[in-house]
Amino acid sequence: MTGVDQQITGLLGLARRGGLLVAGDHAVRYALQRKKAALVIVARDAGKACRRRFDLWTRRAGVPLYVYGDKAGLGAIAGRAECAVVAVRDRGLAAAVEQRLRGAAARPGAESGGEPFVSQHSRV
Repeated sequence: MTGVDQQITGLLGLARRGGLLVAGDHAVRYALQRKKAALVIVARDAGKACRRRFDLWTRRAGVPLYVYGDKAGLGAIAGRAECAVVAVRDRGLAAAVEQRLRGAAARPGAESGGEPFVSQHSRV
């Protein structure tokens, strides 16, 4: 795990301990509907349907979406065995995570399976 990955994991763990991390499909969808999500992260190994759904829902909500890590890693952060999607509720903490995610995408070898390591769409 690189230094940037450790920082991302640390910030997401901080969000969880502070009650600012929402984990799981239904909880993240609810947070998006209630405009309580500031950043959404979908695991790289999440199903295509899951990724498509959250791409659509985050575009509608104007929330940045990143593809990062795997279900086991996000699950460990969220206190579960596996988790395909998480959302950060606090805007300041989300901005800090987003900055590190952009840094993770810029490092060499940041691709996996032919897909971008991190993807983002513009805020609507």
